[in-house]
Amino acid sequence: MSSFKIAVEGCCHGALNSIYNSLEEKCEARGWTLADIDLLFLCGGSQAVRNELDLNCMSVPRNFRQLGDFHLYYSGKKRAPVLTIVIGGNHEASNYLSELYHGGWLAPNIFYLGAVGMLRYGPLRICGLSGIFDRSDYRKPRSERLPYSRDEVRTVCHVRESDAVRLLQVRSPVDIGLSHDWPRRIDYYGDSERLFAARPSFFESAKRDRLGSEPAEDVLNHLRPRYWFSGHMHTEYEATIHHEDDNSNNFFEYLSVPPKIQKQLPKSIRIRAFPQIPTAITNTTTHFLGLDKPGPARKFLDLLEVESLWEVDDPSVVPYLQKTSENKYALHYDEEWLSIVRSISHDLDVDDTIPELASLSIADEHEDVTSSSLDWIRENVTAKGLLRVPDNFEVHAPPYDGEGNIETDEQPPEYPNSQTEIFCKMLGISNGFMSSDSEVIDDDYVVFE
Repeated sequence: MSSFKIAVEGCCHGALNSIYNSLEEKCEARGWTLADIDLLFLCGGSQAVRNELDLNCMSVPRNFRQLGDFHLYYSGKKRAPVLTIVIGGNHEASNYLSELYHGGWLAPNIFYLGAVGMLRYGPLRICGLSGIFDRSDYRKPRSERLPYSRDEVRTVCHVRESDAVRLLQVRSPVDIGLSHDWPRRIDYYGDSERLFAARPSFFESAKRDRLGSEPAEDVLNHLRPRYWFSGHMHTEYEATIHHEDDNSNNFFEYLSVPPKIQKQLPKSIRIRAFPQIPTAITNTTTHFLGLDKPGPARKFLDLLEVESLWEVDDPSVVPYLQKTSENKYALHYDEEWLSIVRSISHDLDVDDTIPELASLSIADEHEDVTSSSLDWIRENVTAKGLLRVPDNFEVHAPPYDGEGNIETDEQPPEYPNSQTEIFCKMLGISNGFMSSDSEVIDDDYVVFE
């Protein structure tokens, strides 16, 4: 099996400089160098604020808003020293992330997985689910558009069922899963007694079965990845999930949750679910790691050596093995994932007045993706050498120049992103961000040099 050196960070909180500096220090302490790191995963909170107007698209109280340092990487004044993979959290420059709904480069060497997405790094297969779970918005369409209302600036960060269901269509093994909030009930697979003693508010949520994300739980139980990383909870927590395939109906049978805790939990938790697992997914153990936000004495960053479930000599892996000039694997789109996006996106309903970027029909959510869609991808993407993620970052919105008024209430116009348009054209699907009543900057994709 192939081995990779990776770094994982919990909640970024816009502190890229601090994270990259801490990463270098951790590498030195372990006898590694930054050049040894294959990937850095940021589990939300990147706060990709390009300029002062983006601040007004973040769900953060005004007195806590900070420009951060992302704009330095966006403008090219700085470059991420390692390839960085990002998912969204609940405090983001949501207007920018929405431009890249299907994923794309936020800045050189910093790649956003999208509202939901999957990538390949050599044989390593990575998936991510952005945002946080809110039951009241889960089944709603993703219809927020600029300018955001006070409500929309918050709800745009909420996971939608029509996003999560795409990952439930995947039928082959995944190595790494990412979510901002923890998968629900993950707390019972580690030292829950210690966790609840340190964080009583967590236990109060657990007693209502509201600690963590239900869709992330569903995806984890469906894909059974070897690793799962999260942020959001501002604490370090490790757990190991052994995916039991016996007929026991007792959720707690193989867990070391003390009876005094079990007695205070809803009875519904004790009834074990039996999701239908694709036959190709055979991994039986998932290692979970939740990390904190940057700060003194906070455990927000960790280094790991991980192995892929996929072999490099597997014929299905060969299309993903191209390398960069630094002799690192290049990021590639995943064939199966592209087929899912293309197949489901035909149900996407975007009109001129009420764009619903993820309003899908999900009645048949667990059916296999049609073989014709995968055949189309192999013929029109793989065979044409288009699986490799293009290095096509462009600066569309003006970067902060140090002179803008960060106290302004003004929201920015929409900047349709050329990366999204190129991706949609590659798959032959519609681009929801090309149709809106919002104010749009659409002058052949204005690029700021």
